[in-house]
Amino acid sequence: MNIARSFICAVVCTLAFITTASANNIAHTSNLFGDEKQPGNRLHDRIVELHTAAHPTPIPQAIETVLQDDDTTLGGEAKQAVAFDVPHANAFYEHMTEHNSLIEVTKRLIEAKPDMAVHTITLGVVLYPDHAQEIYDGAALTGLLDSDDILVALLQAGADPTTVSDATAADGTFVSSGPSTVTISPLGAGVGAGGTGGGDTTASTN
Repeated sequence: MNIARSFICAVVCTLAFITTASANNIAHTSNLFGDEKQPGNRLHDRIVELHTAAHPTPIPQAIETVLQDDDTTLGGEAKQAVAFDVPHANAFYEHMTEHNSLIEVTKRLIEAKPDMAVHTITLGVVLYPDHAQEIYDGAALTGLLDSDDILVALLQAGADPTTVSDATAADGTFVSSGPSTVTISPLGAGVGAGGTGGGDTTASTN
């Protein structure tokens, strides 16, 4: 009985430590990445509010809340992109709340899960539609994707092609990495402009 109690206590203490460590990584800043027009900024703000209120798991709780039908933090497309893979959305905001940089988030997620590169790019575009260049730069810095493939993924996700340049990455030294090791394909119906049920996939020439 004492052994069982000791084991349960150890498990509970370990989980509490992991949760606390994750919460403590949330950066304390009044200038969250993006602005209130960006769905991702509004979700980030909800996470910070919960963290400030000492909620033990602010990221998963905020994501669970904004995915509710009656919550207006995110629009329909952003909700669908987040709901498509909630654990990946959690990882996205673990990095965003720590680094407050879309370049850093994109780079770290693609490096950690190259097979999820398309979803990472799509999630970034849907949550931060005015910041496609940062997503491009972060993906380029990994060296895992060819520049053309990054642009294709961005356009499929609904990015405005006039806001993205493949001339440079964040440090101004990006050179195409050659053939991509990642297959570029739409996520699915309605997720990003390239989804089979989504918006217009024709690139604007304006």
